[in-house]
Amino acid sequence: MIVLAVGTVLLLVFIVLLFKGSKYDYMLDPLDGDDFPLKTLYSAGLAIQDYKFGRLRGKIGDKLRLDCALIYTKQFSEYYARIIWAQMLSFAMFFPAAAFVAVGFLSEDMTLLCLLTGVGMCLLSAYYFYNHTGEKVKERREECEKEFPNAISKLALIVNSGVILHEAWEMVAYGKDAVFYDMMKKSCEEMDNGKSDIDAIHDFGVRTNSDDIKKFASALIQSIERGGGDLPQFLVNQSSELWANRRQVMLQKGEAASSALLMPIALMFFGVMMIVIAAAMQSFSL
Repeated sequence: MIVLAVGTVLLLVFIVLLFKGSKYDYMLDPLDGDDFPLKTLYSAGLAIQDYKFGRLRGKIGDKLRLDCALIYTKQFSEYYARIIWAQMLSFAMFFPAAAFVAVGFLSEDMTLLCLLTGVGMCLLSAYYFYNHTGEKVKERREECEKEFPNAISKLALIVNSGVILHEAWEMVAYGKDAVFYDMMKKSCEEMDNGKSDIDAIHDFGVRTNSDDIKKFASALIQSIERGGGDLPQFLVNQSSELWANRRQVMLQKGEAASSALLMPIALMFFGVMMIVIAAAMQSFSL
């Protein structure tokens, strides 16, 4: 009975917060996709942020803002960081409240399991939403690094044929559909809208969140600032270096895969030996 009363209070508090946060519904309307499930519940989390103890700050706030700036651009980083924080707060309240209420209608044997499930769902949802954007940044970085050597090879080939960098960049960007090329297209749009080539290339490197691509962007900017006379040879050198690094990485991954297979092979060998020994011992007993 006490547990049911606690659950009822928690659920009522959650419902009050939902009504109070309804003034932020306009912030939830643009959200769509798998990244924002059950978005109507986020009103409670946004309402909690009205209070000092619920505001987004500290290391959690810094991480969410940085990840959101990389995925959704710096202009919308604060908005999406607040939405993700609202996700975490809303589900952190909803699951325990639902678990306490459910306990009141279940047998005593299920009480502990139900409460542990509610707390577990609370922690898992908070962990998932906190790391989800960071995982997207990581996946995008890996996809960019995978396409990077091929794109620079194309860029080097086109520039060495006599095409200026701006046009060559655009030709490479619109030559293939992939995350890396989408970000190159974004740079082209920025250049067409008046942003300088140097600033657009710098922002491109930042968006990828890859140290290798950032180094390339910095070196490319330095070449442009020197007048671009060494640009064709610079791109050829960069292309050769990137493919050499790519081969080295692939060799390392191959060695790591071989090492990972040693244990299964050893277990299979042990299993075969046990079968042979068991058959031999059986034959002796006969």
